[in-house]
Amino acid sequence: MEDWQEGEIIENIKWTSNLASLKIKANIMPHQAGQFTRIGLMINDELVTRSYSYASSPQDELLEIIYINIPNGVLSPKLHQMKKGDKIQVMKQAIGYFTLDEVPDGENLWMLATGTALGVFLSLLKTPLPWKRFEQIVLVHGVRYQNELIYQDLIEELKKQYPNQLIYIRSVTREKAVNSFNYRIPRGIELKEFQNYANIEINGSSQFMLCGNPEMIKETSAALSSFGLKKNRRASPGNITVERYWT
Repeated sequence: MEDWQEGEIIENIKWTSNLASLKIKANIMPHQAGQFTRIGLMINDELVTRSYSYASSPQDELLEIIYINIPNGVLSPKLHQMKKGDKIQVMKQAIGYFTLDEVPDGENLWMLATGTALGVFLSLLKTPLPWKRFEQIVLVHGVRYQNELIYQDLIEELKKQYPNQLIYIRSVTREKAVNSFNYRIPRGIELKEFQNYANIEINGSSQFMLCGNPEMIKETSAALSSFGLKKNRRASPGNITVERYWT
């Protein structure tokens, strides 16, 4: 049985008309960066829940998730209406294995995200571990429109804090955007555009973490296999670690 904790909404940040972040105050169990939770509300006498990765680090005072408001959805329109002081249910123990403990050592770490999946990588990057383990980290965020390139202030802070380690690549697919590529993530890798920009060769010393759209994960994994990389499994360590909670 899942154990639930009542949380309080501290802030509902609206990035676009339907892209937003919730900051929540709740007393949950200790967890690791990269794990996800379930958020729930009572709707018509039923607890309706959905899975969301934490964008906050385990050390942050507030929990933070990124969500998309689906106007004809069941839960997300309710989330979109929430304001400071409203109550929400949070799963007390975060779960999942998309953590750095599951990623083998390497020289460089690539974090590939589409849309709201950026959050899980922000959670990881706000901790000391990736910076201690990898010489360079490449954060790639693929979105449809430029206004979906969220958390720019935080990313700039990380770039200033780790100027010789962090490389940030953004790619906008449905419009031209300044200082952005115009490729879907697997295409940018196939063409070696991302590698050329980062000045990093993809080889056996590269580790990849993929989170986001299932098609991106499937196609990018195939593209990476052409560079000789294989999926990372506990029984057979490799170079490609994926998050599969997406439904």
